Amino acid sequence: MDYVEVKNWFRQVGTGFIELLYPAAEACPVCRQEPGYGHGIGKKCFQKIGLVAPPICRVCGRPLRLKVGDRGICRQCEENSYYFSEARAVGLYEGALREYLSELKYRYRPELGEALGKLLVDWVRLNPEYRKSDLIIPVPIHRQKLELRGYNQAELLANPLQRYLGIRVKNDIIVRDKLTESQNALSKEGRFANVADAFRVVNSTALPGASVLVVDDILTTGATASEVARMLLRAGALTVRVLTLAVGVIDTTWLEN
Repeated sequence: MDYVEVKNWFRQVGTGFIELLYPAAEACPVCRQEPGYGHGIGKKCFQKIGLVAPPICRVCGRPLRLKVGDRGICRQCEENSYYFSEARAVGLYEGALREYLSELKYRYRPELGEALGKLLVDWVRLNPEYRKSDLIIPVPIHRQKLELRGYNQAELLANPLQRYLGIRVKNDIIVRDKLTESQNALSKEGRFANVADAFRVVNSTALPGASVLVVDDILTTGATASEVARMLLRAGALTVRVLTLAVGVIDTTWLEN
Protein backbone atom coordinates (compact mmCIF):
# COMPACT_ATOMS: atom_id res chain seq x y z
CA MET A 1 0.00 0.00 0.00
CA ASP A 2 1.63 3.26 -1.12
CA TYR A 3 1.52 6.61 0.70
CA VAL A 4 -1.59 7.86 -1.13
CA GLU A 5 -3.51 4.65 -0.43
CA VAL A 6 -2.53 4.74 3.26
CA LYS A 7 -3.59 8.39 3.49
CA ASN A 8 -6.96 7.63 1.90
CA TRP A 9 -7.45 4.65 4.19
CA PHE A 10 -6.81 6.75 7.32
CA ARG A 11 -9.16 9.44 5.98
CA GLN A 12 -11.93 6.87 5.47
CA VAL A 13 -11.40 5.32 8.91
CA GLY A 14 -11.26 8.74 10.53
CA THR A 15 -14.46 9.78 8.82
CA GLY A 16 -16.13 6.60 10.04
CA PHE A 17 -15.17 7.31 13.65
CA ILE A 18 -16.41 10.89 13.40
CA GLU A 19 -19.75 9.72 12.02
CA LEU A 20 -19.97 7.14 14.81
CA LEU A 21 -19.21 9.64 17.58
CA TYR A 22 -21.03 12.61 16.06
CA PRO A 23 -23.84 11.30 13.86
CA ALA A 24 -25.41 13.75 11.44
CA ALA A 25 -28.67 15.26 12.62
CA GLU A 26 -31.68 13.53 11.15
CA ALA A 27 -34.10 15.64 9.16
CA CYS A 28 -37.23 16.87 10.90
CA PRO A 29 -39.91 14.23 10.22
CA VAL A 30 -42.55 16.93 9.76
CA CYS A 31 -41.02 19.18 7.09
CA ARG A 32 -38.01 17.01 6.12
CA GLN A 33 -36.06 20.21 5.50
CA GLU A 34 -34.48 21.41 8.76
CA PRO A 35 -32.53 19.18 11.15
CA GLY A 36 -34.54 17.53 13.88
CA TYR A 37 -33.84 18.84 17.38
CA GLY A 38 -32.48 15.90 19.41
CA HIS A 39 -33.72 13.60 16.62
CA GLY A 40 -37.19 15.00 17.23
CA ILE A 41 -39.00 17.67 15.24
CA GLY A 42 -37.19 20.74 13.97
CA LYS A 43 -37.04 24.12 15.63
CA LYS A 44 -39.33 25.87 13.14
CA CYS A 45 -41.93 23.09 13.29
CA PHE A 46 -41.79 23.16 17.10
CA GLN A 47 -42.31 26.93 17.16
CA LYS A 48 -45.59 26.49 15.29
CA ILE A 49 -47.08 24.56 18.22
CA GLY A 50 -49.25 26.48 20.66
CA LEU A 51 -47.94 25.34 24.03
CA VAL A 52 -50.16 25.08 27.09
CA ALA A 53 -49.35 27.95 29.46
CA PRO A 54 -50.76 28.91 32.88
CA PRO A 55 -53.25 29.52 34.23
CA ILE A 56 -54.53 25.97 33.69
CA CYS A 57 -57.26 23.85 35.21
CA ARG A 58 -55.82 21.89 38.12
CA VAL A 59 -57.76 18.79 37.04
CA CYS A 60 -57.61 18.49 33.25
CA GLY A 61 -54.74 20.89 32.49
CA ARG A 62 -56.85 22.89 30.05
CA PRO A 63 -55.93 26.60 29.71
CA LEU A 64 -58.11 29.01 31.68
CA ARG A 65 -58.96 32.60 31.03
CA LEU A 66 -56.97 34.92 33.28
CA LYS A 67 -60.10 36.23 34.99
CA VAL A 68 -61.20 32.73 36.05
CA GLY A 69 -57.72 31.38 36.66
CA ASP A 70 -57.93 32.07 40.39
CA ARG A 71 -60.69 29.44 40.65
CA GLY A 72 -58.21 26.87 39.42
CA ILE A 73 -60.78 24.70 37.68
CA CYS A 74 -62.58 24.88 34.35
CA ARG A 75 -66.33 24.59 33.82
CA GLN A 76 -65.87 21.18 32.21
CA CYS A 77 -64.31 19.80 35.40
CA GLU A 78 -66.88 21.51 37.60
CA GLU A 79 -69.63 19.68 35.73
CA ASN A 80 -67.94 16.26 35.41
CA SER A 81 -66.15 13.83 37.69
CA TYR A 82 -63.08 12.01 36.43
CA TYR A 83 -61.36 8.88 37.67
CA PHE A 84 -57.86 10.19 36.93
CA SER A 85 -56.35 12.46 39.58
CA GLU A 86 -55.11 14.98 37.04
CA ALA A 87 -54.27 15.36 33.36
CA ARG A 88 -51.65 17.51 31.66
CA ALA A 89 -50.74 18.24 28.04
CA VAL A 90 -47.86 19.74 26.10
CA GLY A 91 -49.76 21.77 23.51
CA LEU A 92 -53.13 22.87 22.21
CA TYR A 93 -55.02 20.67 19.79
CA GLU A 94 -55.17 23.20 17.00
CA GLY A 95 -53.12 24.47 14.09
CA ALA A 96 -49.78 22.77 13.57
CA LEU A 97 -50.08 20.20 16.37
CA ARG A 98 -53.45 19.08 15.07
CA GLU A 99 -51.89 18.59 11.62
CA TYR A 100 -48.95 16.64 13.07
CA LEU A 101 -51.27 14.29 14.95
CA SER A 102 -53.45 13.81 11.88
CA GLU A 103 -50.34 12.78 9.93
CA LEU A 104 -49.39 10.37 12.68
CA LYS A 105 -52.80 8.72 12.98
CA TYR A 106 -54.00 8.55 9.40
CA ARG A 107 -50.99 8.59 7.07
CA TYR A 108 -48.72 5.89 8.50
CA ARG A 109 -46.00 8.08 9.98
CA PRO A 110 -44.50 6.01 12.85
CA GLU A 111 -41.32 8.10 12.83
CA LEU A 112 -43.44 11.13 13.67
CA GLY A 113 -44.77 9.37 16.77
CA GLU A 114 -41.23 8.84 18.03
CA ALA A 115 -40.29 12.47 17.37
CA LEU A 116 -43.43 13.91 18.97
CA GLY A 117 -42.95 11.60 21.94
CA LYS A 118 -39.75 13.47 22.72
CA LEU A 119 -41.87 16.53 23.43
CA LEU A 120 -43.40 14.55 26.29
CA VAL A 121 -39.88 13.90 27.56
CA ASP A 122 -39.09 17.63 27.42
CA TRP A 123 -42.30 18.36 29.34
CA VAL A 124 -41.48 15.80 32.05
CA ARG A 125 -38.01 17.29 32.44
CA LEU A 126 -39.72 20.53 33.48
CA ASN A 127 -42.31 18.77 35.67
CA PRO A 128 -40.37 16.34 37.88
CA GLU A 129 -43.45 15.21 39.81
CA TYR A 130 -44.44 13.25 36.71
CA ARG A 131 -41.29 11.14 37.00
CA LYS A 132 -42.72 9.44 40.09
CA SER A 133 -44.70 6.69 38.39
CA ASP A 134 -44.40 2.93 38.55
CA LEU A 135 -45.92 2.14 35.17
CA ILE A 136 -46.59 3.88 31.85
CA ILE A 137 -49.72 2.63 30.10
CA PRO A 138 -50.58 3.88 26.59
CA VAL A 139 -54.32 4.12 25.91
CA PRO A 140 -55.03 1.03 23.77
CA ILE A 141 -56.84 1.06 20.44
CA HIS A 142 -59.14 -1.67 19.16
CA ARG A 143 -57.41 -4.55 17.34
CA GLN A 144 -59.17 -3.71 14.06
CA LYS A 145 -57.84 -0.15 14.15
CA LEU A 146 -54.42 -1.50 15.09
CA GLU A 147 -54.43 -3.74 12.02
CA LEU A 148 -55.47 -0.88 9.75
CA ARG A 149 -53.15 1.75 11.23
CA GLY A 150 -50.18 -0.52 11.80
CA TYR A 151 -49.40 0.83 15.27
CA ASN A 152 -50.90 2.41 18.37
CA GLN A 153 -49.94 6.09 18.25
CA ALA A 154 -50.13 6.38 22.05
CA GLU A 155 -47.55 3.61 22.41
CA LEU A 156 -45.17 5.37 19.99
CA LEU A 157 -45.51 8.57 22.00
CA ALA A 158 -44.81 6.68 25.24
CA ASN A 159 -41.63 4.94 24.06
CA PRO A 160 -39.28 7.95 24.48
CA LEU A 161 -40.64 8.39 28.01
CA GLN A 162 -39.77 4.79 28.78
CA ARG A 163 -36.17 5.34 27.73
CA TYR A 164 -35.85 8.64 29.60
CA LEU A 165 -37.53 7.58 32.85
CA GLY A 166 -36.54 3.93 32.87
CA ILE A 167 -40.18 3.07 33.64
CA ARG A 168 -41.84 0.14 31.95
CA VAL A 169 -44.36 0.79 29.19
CA LYS A 170 -47.03 -1.85 29.73
CA ASN A 171 -49.29 -2.53 26.77
CA ASP A 172 -50.45 -5.89 28.06
CA ILE A 173 -52.50 -4.71 31.04
CA ILE A 174 -55.60 -3.23 29.46
CA VAL A 175 -57.25 -3.79 26.08
CA ARG A 176 -59.98 -2.07 24.13
CA ASP A 177 -62.74 -4.59 23.47
CA LYS A 178 -65.34 -2.23 22.07
CA LEU A 179 -64.94 -0.82 18.58
CA THR A 180 -66.27 2.64 19.29
CA GLU A 181 -67.32 5.44 16.98
CA SER A 182 -64.91 8.26 16.42
CA GLN A 183 -65.23 10.71 19.30
CA ASN A 184 -64.78 13.72 17.00
CA ALA A 185 -68.40 14.02 15.87
CA LEU A 186 -70.03 13.22 19.23
CA SER A 187 -71.41 15.51 21.90
CA LYS A 188 -69.89 15.54 25.37
CA GLU A 189 -72.58 13.17 26.64
CA GLY A 190 -72.16 10.99 23.57
CA ARG A 191 -68.41 10.69 24.15
CA PHE A 192 -68.85 9.41 27.70
CA ALA A 193 -71.50 6.93 26.58
CA ASN A 194 -69.39 5.85 23.60
CA VAL A 195 -66.45 4.66 25.74
CA ALA A 196 -68.45 3.20 28.63
CA ASP A 197 -67.18 -0.34 29.26
CA ALA A 198 -64.97 -0.13 26.17
CA PHE A 199 -61.85 -1.27 28.06
CA ARG A 200 -60.95 -4.40 30.02
CA VAL A 201 -58.01 -5.19 32.28
CA VAL A 202 -56.49 -8.51 31.21
CA ASN A 203 -53.40 -8.58 33.42
CA SER A 204 -53.59 -6.91 36.83
CA THR A 205 -50.42 -8.37 38.34
CA ALA A 206 -48.47 -5.10 38.29
CA LEU A 207 -51.37 -2.83 39.27
CA PRO A 208 -51.99 -3.23 43.04
CA GLY A 209 -50.63 -0.13 44.78
CA ALA A 210 -49.08 1.23 41.57
CA SER A 211 -48.89 4.85 40.51
CA VAL A 212 -49.82 4.78 36.83
CA LEU A 213 -49.08 7.32 34.12
CA VAL A 214 -51.53 6.96 31.22
CA VAL A 215 -50.29 8.36 27.90
CA ASP A 216 -52.44 9.34 24.92
CA ASP A 217 -52.27 11.66 21.94
CA ILE A 218 -55.25 13.96 22.69
CA LEU A 219 -57.48 14.85 25.61
CA THR A 220 -60.74 16.53 24.67
CA THR A 221 -63.62 15.90 27.09
CA GLY A 222 -61.50 13.44 29.08
CA ALA A 223 -64.03 10.65 28.62
CA THR A 224 -61.60 8.08 27.23
CA ALA A 225 -58.86 8.80 29.77
CA SER A 226 -61.35 8.67 32.62
CA GLU A 227 -62.74 5.31 31.53
CA VAL A 228 -59.23 3.85 31.27
CA ALA A 229 -58.45 5.22 34.74
CA ARG A 230 -61.66 3.72 36.14
CA MET A 231 -60.71 0.25 34.98
CA LEU A 232 -57.14 0.55 36.28
CA LEU A 233 -58.32 1.74 39.69
CA ARG A 234 -60.83 -1.11 39.90
CA ALA A 235 -57.96 -3.53 39.23
CA GLY A 236 -55.87 -2.14 42.08
CA ALA A 237 -53.96 0.91 40.84
CA LEU A 238 -53.35 3.46 43.59
CA THR A 239 -53.42 6.60 41.44
CA VAL A 240 -53.77 7.38 37.74
CA ARG A 241 -52.45 10.52 36.08
CA VAL A 242 -52.73 11.34 32.39
CA LEU A 243 -50.21 12.94 30.06
CA THR A 244 -51.16 13.78 26.48
CA LEU A 245 -49.42 15.54 23.65
CA ALA A 246 -52.43 17.79 23.01
CA VAL A 247 -55.49 19.09 24.81
CA GLY A 248 -58.59 20.49 23.15
CA VAL A 249 -59.87 23.88 24.19
CA ILE A 250 -63.63 23.86 24.61
CA ASP A 251 -64.90 27.14 23.21
CA THR A 252 -67.67 27.63 25.78
CA THR A 253 -64.99 27.85 28.47
CA TRP A 254 -63.96 31.21 27.05
CA LEU A 255 -67.48 32.59 27.50
CA GLU A 256 -67.24 32.43 31.31
CA ASN A 257 -67.39 35.68 33.19
